[in-house]
Amino acid sequence: MTDTLVAEINRTGLHSLEVPEAFETDDTFVVELRNRGESTHVHLHLDDALSSVARLDATNHYVRSGDARRVRVEVGGDGIDRTGSLKIVTAHGAQTRYVTVGIDTTVSEVRVDPDLGTPRDPEPGGPLADADPLTVSALGLGLVAVLLAAGAVLAADGVNVALGVLAVLAGLVAGGLATLR
Repeated sequence: MTDTLVAEINRTGLHSLEVPEAFETDDTFVVELRNRGESTHVHLHLDDALSSVARLDATNHYVRSGDARRVRVEVGGDGIDRTGSLKIVTAHGAQTRYVTVGIDTTVSEVRVDPDLGTPRDPEPGGPLADADPLTVSALGLGLVAVLLAAGAVLAADGVNVALGVLAVLAGLVAGGLATLR
């Protein structure tokens, strides 16, 4: 998840620039330039403190009317605890704002997506929905053993021996699965 610093441009009037006073992050972040009015150029500059641990691919950006532009600020390395200023300039210097940016990569926080706690698929339904899979397997193999044994009794030739052996094996597997519980 990337943190986003939002700069509102031309929202309250021509060449207006609204940014937060401070911004804190623990990793690479994005400066989102939201232009609510006439197309304009925006200049971004990291002061010496920030430029020693972060970088911008480009500093000058043209933002069309009604458009937004996302500018990635790469933060390099772990163990960084630095505060500096990001300068945002519009209208060729007519408006200049400074945002105090705090970067602290020494914090080891695990972010968990809240959607991970919600099931993706509905719970399975049916008569065996709450049954233990091993119990269902044991019952199924037990039923196979009974059917094979009944088939061995009804058969009149040498097949009954094979069916009897299969019935015994199925019963042993079913019993083994039942004991695994």
